[in-house]
Amino acid sequence: MIDQIIVTYIYHSCYTVEIGDYFIIFDYFKGKLNIPDDKKVIFIATHGHGDHYTSEILKIPNMENYTYILSKDIGKLDRDNNIIYLENNKFCMDVLKNLYNCPNVHFVEKDMIKDIPLTDRSSISVNTFGSTDLGISILLHVNGISIFHAGDLNFWAWPDNDKETMKKEYDDFMTEVDKIKQYPIDLAFFPVDPRLKENYYKGPEIFMRECNPQILFPMHAGGKEEISIKFEKEFRNNKTKIRPIYEKNQKIIIDIN
Repeated sequence: MIDQIIVTYIYHSCYTVEIGDYFIIFDYFKGKLNIPDDKKVIFIATHGHGDHYTSEILKIPNMENYTYILSKDIGKLDRDNNIIYLENNKFCMDVLKNLYNCPNVHFVEKDMIKDIPLTDRSSISVNTFGSTDLGISILLHVNGISIFHAGDLNFWAWPDNDKETMKKEYDDFMTEVDKIKQYPIDLAFFPVDPRLKENYYKGPEIFMRECNPQILFPMHAGGKEEISIKFEKEFRNNKTKIRPIYEKNQKIIIDIN
């Protein structure tokens, strides 16, 4: 039985979650990480965009003792008949072969329900969903707690979208929300992106209303974390507690009672 969860905001869409014997790192690409020696360490990368993933996570000391759950697009090879193109891939062929053969590296795609084996021969249960950009969103079940990370799943309601584009963005978003809302969510990490200007709130507001996470952590602010404070003040929800972010490496302790 766990007493608390420690959530640490690193930068942008990267958070770490320390829960019981687990230390989970979501979408790291830069910032200060303090990886414990006595936890089951799991790196998750929802897609290969440079603000969600860096291959440096595969080069750190003791990587063979960590578990990696990577969106399949990160290791995808573009093909045209019998020709394989490597120029847009982040790995050379030899590295990619090694990764696919590594027992601690797992490539996943949307709409999977899967038990991921960990390096200590235990496992973790995950559900994957789609994105409205690249890669996946993901729901983990850890010590009786469900943790959702949206990656780049959002209602990307850019103010200059035409009517047809806006409708498609909304419909694509709701397709995934309708899948996700079937599952209870305790902790959710979801984009609250200031680049959307007056529409910044639309995706997370819908997500809270439809999926009812217990706690929502804003992300994808790109250093403009104050947008999360604005969101918390303007869109308080009786069913969801919004935890705004003030600074990098901010720790939030959640007591379990």
